[in-house]
Amino acid sequence: MRIHYLYFVKITNDMNVQELILERFRESEPNTKSFIQHLADVLDISYDAAYRRIQGKAKLEIEEAMTLARVGEFSLDHIMTAHQDLTALGTATKKINSIETLGKYFAEMEINLKMAGKENVKWIYSAKDIPVFHHFNDTVLARFKMYVWLQLLDPSMEGMRFENFHLPLSLKEQIKKNRVLFEQCNRLEIWNDTTISSSLQQIHFYHEAGYINNDVAMELCKDLRSLVKKAAADLMDNSYNIYYHELLLMSNNAVVKKNDKAIAGFVTMTMLGYIKFSGSNILDRMDEFFQHQMRQATSLKDASLKERSIFFNKMEQKISALEKSLERYQSWDF
Repeated sequence: MRIHYLYFVKITNDMNVQELILERFRESEPNTKSFIQHLADVLDISYDAAYRRIQGKAKLEIEEAMTLARVGEFSLDHIMTAHQDLTALGTATKKINSIETLGKYFAEMEINLKMAGKENVKWIYSAKDIPVFHHFNDTVLARFKMYVWLQLLDPSMEGMRFENFHLPLSLKEQIKKNRVLFEQCNRLEIWNDTTISSSLQQIHFYHEAGYINNDVAMELCKDLRSLVKKAAADLMDNSYNIYYHELLLMSNNAVVKKNDKAIAGFVTMTMLGYIKFSGSNILDRMDEFFQHQMRQATSLKDASLKERSIFFNKMEQKISALEKSLERYQSWDF
C-alpha cells in the first residue's frame, strides 16, 4: 500500500479544511433534498453523527474525507493547498530493496509518464546525478548503475561481483518502455560540474574494491563518454536542453509541466525513492524556484559553440582522468 503524507496547516481564510471538504461535497450533489441524510448514507454513519460533522462538533476522519472526495469527484489535494503556503499531499514510492521492487519502481514510473501524457509536456529536472532515464538502454553502464543502486539498497547484494549481476528480461523491457515515453516529452535538465561525478566515483570505488575488473571499468568509462556525447548531440533536438548552473547545489527533484502549468512534483526522499505531489501552491513555488535558477544558468542549446565546448570538455577531462588512473593501476598489476 502506498504511504500518504498529509500535512495540515492553519487555513488563512475563514473556512477550515473540514468546512471546505463538506462544501465541495455539497456542491457536487446539488439536487440532494437532505444534505445531512446524504452525508450520513455516503459515510455509513447516523443522521446525528453527520449533523455533528457539519456543525464542526465532530471531526472528519481521513478515510471519511477520502470517501467524500471519491464520491463527489473532487480533489482533496487542491482543497488542502488552495490557501496554504506550506501544505503538501503526496504519495511516496514503495521501498526499493530488491531487483523485484526496482522493477515495480520503474513500472510506477511508466504510470506517471502516461498520466502526464505527451502533448505539451515538459519535465524539468535538477540533476544532482545524471538523470535516470539516460540509463534506459542496453549498455554496460546502464546495468552497472542498477547494480550500484541495488548494492546500496538490497542487503542480499552484499559481496556480489558485477559479472554475476544480470537484469531480468522483464526489467529490460520496462526500461525500454520508459525511455520511449520520456523521449516523447520535452526535457529540460539543470546540470553543474558535479553531475557526472557520482558515476565516476562509483566506477572508481567498485574497481578499487575488486567488484569490477580493469576491462569493465574502461568499458564503463567508454559508455559514460558516449552518454555525454549523446546528450550534447540531443541539444540539436527541440525537445531537449541542458542548463549549466555553476553554483546551484542539485537535488534530483523534478517538476512536470503541461501547457506551461506545473501539474506534478517529485521530491527526493531516498536515493531513488521520492514523494510525488500535485498541490498547486507548492508546485508553483517549486516551479518558480526552477525558473529563477534557469535565469541564472546558461542554456547550452542557446549558448555559443565555445560555451558548449567548454562545458562538455570538462566532462571529457573528468572521464579521461579516471581512464588514466585505471591505466596506471593496470601497469602495477603483476
